[in-house]
Amino acid sequence: MRLFATQTSPYARKVRMVLIEKGIACDVEWVDLRASDHPALAHNPLGKIPVLLRDDGEPIYDSTVIVQFLEQLRPDPALIPHHPEGRLRTLRSEALAGGIMDATVAWVLEQRRSKDCQDQDLLLRLHRKVVAGLTTLQQESAAWNHGSDLPALPLDQIAAIAATGYVDLRAPNFLVQFPDLVAWLHSLHGRPSVAQTVPQ
Repeated sequence: MRLFATQTSPYARKVRMVLIEKGIACDVEWVDLRASDHPALAHNPLGKIPVLLRDDGEPIYDSTVIVQFLEQLRPDPALIPHHPEGRLRTLRSEALAGGIMDATVAWVLEQRRSKDCQDQDLLLRLHRKVVAGLTTLQQESAAWNHGSDLPALPLDQIAAIAATGYVDLRAPNFLVQFPDLVAWLHSLHGRPSVAQTVPQ
């Protein structure tokens, strides 16, 4: 299989971490999204990444859909609980992390506009969304086991790492009020799936 990704995308990082945690071999092809003819366009009509190209040539896109496919492809180790309540909580946390990623990406794009064109109200709303999401993640992380003690990281923690790591990359000041969440993230830096996917 082949994964089209960028080295900074938190969505692609989530998928890359799942691949590593499950021990699934997959080639990664780095994509320049600024190029008008980047290879992901041939497999996703929206041109977004990540895109997973199966061995049979069938493309799978959207990180959430890719993760579900990988969970079915290799059920063991399970990263999503089978019990309905546990599954619901895990998928809800994944959605929350995805929302943090979305808001942070939007904030970054708005910040890249010239100062006189920036929508300050939008920037404030996006900042509030990210902070609200991180507040909940920090609360949830208090109940999580240290990843070094787990045979496989569950999806809620993988998604939280991808989201928090992206905020740390693009808007580190947002994390100042979340020392416990940052400490939890740093405690996982030695885990291969975390260390090998740090955004650069």
